[in-house]
Amino acid sequence: IGMLSQLQHIFLYINNIAGTIPTEVGNLSKLTELSLQSNLITGPIPTEIGMLSNISKIVLSHNSLTGTIPSGMLSNLRVLYLDHNRLSKSMLHLNNATSSLQYLNISNNILTSFPFGKNGFKELETLDLTQNVIREDAFMVMDGLSSIKDLLLSNNLIYGSIPNRIRSLARMEKLHLNSNSLFGTIPDDILSLVRLRELKLSHNSQQTLCFHGTACDPYFGGGDMCCEDGFGKKVCTDELGFKMYSAFIFCLTPGLRGAIPAGFTNTPYLQVLELSNTFLIGNIPPEIGGLSRLEILDLRNNSLTGSIPSSLGTLIDAVVLVRGNEIRGQNKNDRIAPLSLCSNVPGFDLFEDETWCPPERNFLKEFYNDAKGQEW
Repeated sequence: IGMLSQLQHIFLYINNIAGTIPTEVGNLSKLTELSLQSNLITGPIPTEIGMLSNISKIVLSHNSLTGTIPSGMLSNLRVLYLDHNRLSKSMLHLNNATSSLQYLNISNNILTSFPFGKNGFKELETLDLTQNVIREDAFMVMDGLSSIKDLLLSNNLIYGSIPNRIRSLARMEKLHLNSNSLFGTIPDDILSLVRLRELKLSHNSQQTLCFHGTACDPYFGGGDMCCEDGFGKKVCTDELGFKMYSAFIFCLTPGLRGAIPAGFTNTPYLQVLELSNTFLIGNIPPEIGGLSRLEILDLRNNSLTGSIPSSLGTLIDAVVLVRGNEIRGQNKNDRIAPLSLCSNVPGFDLFEDETWCPPERNFLKEFYNDAKGQEW
């Protein structure tokens, strides 16, 4: 294949191609796009691909590639798909990349690191690292991505608090940090992202782990507590998730805590808000009902209290999930949801629960409407 010197495009996806990528691909100096996704390709990505000065798009998804991304490979690319492979080695050698890359997808691999906090990805708009084993402080994750629109980091080991600097990512449209190890509160600064369409922070709660005090003292500081188990794994939490049962036993329960921030009127384009399975407390902000584009509201399995705002009844096309909290009805002694939710929102997860949504109320509403009660 290296003799096809005028070749500009290779499209060989979904062809059951086996073996490794030939190093001769590096001789195709006029190649602008390489698409080999959904095959049976194994082995490392050849370093020779980094010599292709005209290539702008590479798609190698859904193969069995191993190793890492060769140095120099990102210098001219704009789009790179490497998802659903077996890449596992460190990516920290990319920290000096001066890349024109705009889209990078390395999701569903076994990556342990990525060069967050560097300045080599100034044009990157989409970064998808979903479903890896990357362990990094959330503070570093938010650094060096000034052009980012979609930051997709679900199902990793991202820890720490969501930093206030998130407000500087003004172009952000999708922020997926669900199924990580975040702790602390959700900062109000997240609501300054006026373009935000998807916010996923679910499943950021962990079981309590206890340590001998000597495993924690070296990592104490800055208001957070970190302890290390005997296998080198570090577990961290803020002071609300830390309890000391004796001078020698420290127990940590990492997770997102505090109230859901008010001010969702600043995010009018929000379509997905997922905050389930954390340690959130307080009331459900009624202004969420004003998010006319909202399609999914997932608040399940927290410790939310108070009544369900009747304003959520305006979310007629949304899925509204609130089970697993300590909420009550509009009257303190009942568990009856607002009629607006029970009659207007089929996606309400208590819609069919006759305790929360008594059917006789709907009959009365229909009678009132049929009798033109609004004219009485």
